[in-house]
Amino acid sequence: MTITRRFLTNWQSILALCIITGYVIVAVGAPWIAPQEDPQNPTFLRRLPGVRPTALRIPRPPRPGAPLGTAPGGWDIFYALIWGTRPALRFGLITALLTAVTGVLIGAFSGYLEGAGRLLMRVTDAFLTFPAIAGIYLFRYTLIPMPALLSTSADASLTFWQVAFQKLQLDPTMLALIAFSWMPYARIIHANFTTLKHTEYAMAARVTGAPPLRIIFRHLLPNAIAPAIVLATRDIGGMVLLEATFTFIGLGSGLPWGTLLVASRDWIIGPGGNPLTYWWVFVPATLTLIVFSVGWNVLGDGLNTALNPRTRGYRSD
Repeated sequence: MTITRRFLTNWQSILALCIITGYVIVAVGAPWIAPQEDPQNPTFLRRLPGVRPTALRIPRPPRPGAPLGTAPGGWDIFYALIWGTRPALRFGLITALLTAVTGVLIGAFSGYLEGAGRLLMRVTDAFLTFPAIAGIYLFRYTLIPMPALLSTSADASLTFWQVAFQKLQLDPTMLALIAFSWMPYARIIHANFTTLKHTEYAMAARVTGAPPLRIIFRHLLPNAIAPAIVLATRDIGGMVLLEATFTFIGLGSGLPWGTLLVASRDWIIGPGGNPLTYWWVFVPATLTLIVFSVGWNVLGDGLNTALNPRTRGYRSD
């Protein structure tokens, strides 16, 4: 049974594809599902027009024009969820891809080399001991200029790195997650390379004079990459969930889904301790995040089943 057939015979894989395809359709069709007021200056958050300033602080229930209600501040929840799909997909895909590439390269060279490889793995172990939340704080408040420093008169006080990060508009949360999430990939690839480099085809390539880079990328990496692909697929949803979590505690970059939860956190528990009084301020955004993360995780499980040679005869009922 081929990899594609094994993948498509698993109903969970089909469900995951449907979920992810749904998010992609929403991202592509956002201009038609929730039209922008000013297409020339698109925004991911929108206040409903005609709302009195004194009423903005109170969340309003679903009604015509706002099918999911409004969050405190008058933000249209439906609009934010629809347009938030684009930055969520972009953030998850870019972060997971760059994290995987970094970890795979480090793991490949550390697994193939001897002395230098052991040194790289010690560096990997050192990074494992460093908490990601501390890394986000480091990137956000050390390398990224504070808002007060962004004025023209203060440009002279910025460091080289702050100016570079400001000009390139780099996301500190994304950079921190990449810098402190590549280690599992490195360890997986390192373990696979340690075994594969002693196989007959790798030794034969070495004997025939093939250069190390050719052996690594042509002979070893294609046979070791499958677990990293599965892990990267799962990380796409996980990275977005982490970013929303960091946004909730004040350290994230402010993707719309996480921003909605931050704006609504004082209304999650309603009068008398009833969490259902203002259910619309957190249920839609929370479900959107959960389904997004579950879809990528289930897709990773399906890829694991399809790519794992031990499950060659597996068929999901």
